[in-house]
Amino acid sequence: ELEARKVTRDFAPYGRLEESEWGGAVPLPLERETRDGKVRPELSTRVRALWSDRFLYLGYECPFTALTDYGESKPGERIQSPSALWDRDVVEFFVAPDPKRLDRYTEYEWAPNGEALDLRILKQEFDFAWSSSMEWKVQVDRERHVWICEVRIPMGALAEALPTDGTRWKANLYRIDRAQRAFLASNPTLNGSFHTPERFGWLVFRK
Repeated sequence: ELEARKVTRDFAPYGRLEESEWGGAVPLPLERETRDGKVRPELSTRVRALWSDRFLYLGYECPFTALTDYGESKPGERIQSPSALWDRDVVEFFVAPDPKRLDRYTEYEWAPNGEALDLRILKQEFDFAWSSSMEWKVQVDRERHVWICEVRIPMGALAEALPTDGTRWKANLYRIDRAQRAFLASNPTLNGSFHTPERFGWLVFRK
């Protein structure tokens, strides 16, 4: 489970997780291989979540040895075609708000160079033209060997109805680190595909 704590104000992402609200978020370690559940403590990625009536916020802190991306920094660039962003380093978020409709979910990806991707999946059909209007910022700290991704996604893009205290959505978090040949999942899918919604874990909303 990833627990999202309610916040009383909205703020723009800067890729630093310095807003005071992040201090009240419970970190989830993203460190298990999706295929078999093997723990990779050297890549343990801390993920936090917050929410307001307008946005879902996500924060990833990713230790690394070497970055594998598409090179030139492209902050804020959203990929609008089936580009293989997942062939390099990324963090990802898949969410299905209705546990009874696991054939409907949305996917989000963010890379260390600032590129990003969002899409909607309907009955195994990928809709790359869809846009969530998400906002994000990535910062790479090469001295500490950590890259940070801070995101906010409009609630209206995630679900038709706003969550309340105790609402539970099916969701999974992922990270790909090519240098370490790591494919991590918050809840391992136990196969080679991230697109296994029946193996998603939970995103839980709390006040």
